[in-house]
Amino acid sequence: MIKPTRPVPFLTLVSERSRLRRLALAGLATSALLSACGGGGGGGSTSDATQSNNTSSSWSTSAAAFPFGLAMGAPTSLQDSSAVVVGGLGITNLGLSATKTLAQGVLSSQADALATGRLSLSGSALLSVNTLFDTSARGHAACFGPSVGYVNHDDATGTSGTLPSGDVAMWSDLEAGSPSVACGVAELNAQLQGPSAQTQQALLLLAGLRATVVADTTLSMPSAGSTLDLRSRTSTLLSALLTGVTVQAASVSLNADGSEYSYRLVLTRGSGASAQSLDITLLHTPAETDVRYAGTLQLSLAYLSTDASIGCTDQQDGSGRFKVARLGTLGYNRQDQWLSLRARAGQYCGHPTLAGSSHIAELATLTMSGELDPTVSLSGSTRGSTKGWRQGFMRMTQDSVMSTLTSDFIHAWQDQPQGGSGHARLFAGYTTLDIGTQTRTLSLFHGHTDDIGSTDGTLLGLICNVGGPGATATVQALSQYQSLSLSGSASNWALLTSKISHAPTNNCQASSGMNFDVDGDGTVASGEGASVGYDLLGLSGGSVDIQDELLLMGFLPPILPL
Repeated sequence: MIKPTRPVPFLTLVSERSRLRRLALAGLATSALLSACGGGGGGGSTSDATQSNNTSSSWSTSAAAFPFGLAMGAPTSLQDSSAVVVGGLGITNLGLSATKTLAQGVLSSQADALATGRLSLSGSALLSVNTLFDTSARGHAACFGPSVGYVNHDDATGTSGTLPSGDVAMWSDLEAGSPSVACGVAELNAQLQGPSAQTQQALLLLAGLRATVVADTTLSMPSAGSTLDLRSRTSTLLSALLTGVTVQAASVSLNADGSEYSYRLVLTRGSGASAQSLDITLLHTPAETDVRYAGTLQLSLAYLSTDASIGCTDQQDGSGRFKVARLGTLGYNRQDQWLSLRARAGQYCGHPTLAGSSHIAELATLTMSGELDPTVSLSGSTRGSTKGWRQGFMRMTQDSVMSTLTSDFIHAWQDQPQGGSGHARLFAGYTTLDIGTQTRTLSLFHGHTDDIGSTDGTLLGLICNVGGPGATATVQALSQYQSLSLSGSASNWALLTSKISHAPTNNCQASSGMNFDVDGDGTVASGEGASVGYDLLGLSGGSVDIQDELLLMGFLPPILPL
């Protein structure tokens, strides 16, 4: 499939299976709205439905210059339902009285409320300097990829040792804690929490810029080919909200043909070893209504690090520190209730010119849509003049129905470039909602896909022996699988099915002569793991490969290619 120069309208890309899924969800939402208005079960009331439909706004006919309700959140992350800011543009209140909801719904409602002036940035308590300038590495749940000891490995007879952290995948059903959570949920939350939170901070700030223009009667949105400078006003607005942060640039512009708005905010923080710069740029193309739009959000966070293992040894500041940057992009496309996202992020080398017109373009190769190009990476420990990613590249794509907060999603990542010959790890999954019982379900699948630079998001299977003794990188037609539910009164996902156990060998099984740390407690007890088979998702009678098995179980690949 040819990638569009901008994420294109949904109906252009939607597959027949996706179309049928969406028609079913549209019917579900309509039924729920009727129930909320007194037509049967489902709870709610007429006033609730009217309030959340925001009927006083002009969203159904105008085409405003901002992505109302745009948000990125881990599809497994939950927040209190009471945190949703009601009145979102184009969002139908289904009358749910659930304790928890998907975090994306809360984040979307906050961005919407700020952009439409129903929530004040200065009074919202939503901004966090530390979250905005967070440089911490992508996290992992303790249950995912622990160090696993082994004795007399089957694929290299007589070999004993310990597999390094990250070699195996989900190793325990649950992540320990109070409360404990399913390992798949814990891992996705750990991986996506940082990028999602930083993206949300950026969107809130840009929503604040938009609200500033609307609220000031002396300002108006720029005409075609012009730029509105908001640096002075933004500095005044953020001085009390982001302590220690300086606004270097703030503007809104409209391109020459009047089709694309560009929002830009450049911030700096600290000095010397703690100096950081952040470029937030939004390339936004509105359509015929406020809830039909497409575009790309770009984030470029430059900072200094003493970690030579990042692989940017030729990018030094003269005092032994290395110039590095965390870059991320979020491609988006909304068509009324349907929101499609494509997120990409990675570790890069070098620093941009502070006064440059695009920090991210100085450091990374971008696609025509302005998103990070995963095919361009660095080899070795130096950057030279290359703009590719150096470590920890991740790709995520997600289709969400905003009225129900149900979705299909893919999340893939790879720690190091492999020159196109490696395998990335991948989670695929989907959520559903039963309006009558107010119960959500979540299905998660984990395994391997092609190299992060070339994958199309297909789950190839599972490599059980990634880098251990005698590893052949054999991809078995198997997948780890967990299914979960969230009742209306529950505060956490309940684990229903977990098929994740296997031996760290090429065939995913252990002979009677091999032992390994099955329970992940750091020791290999006498006889532990001997003659262990696997309990994983395999192929049913109607599937030809593991990706087909996912489709038969209800997963639909998101519309935007990974």
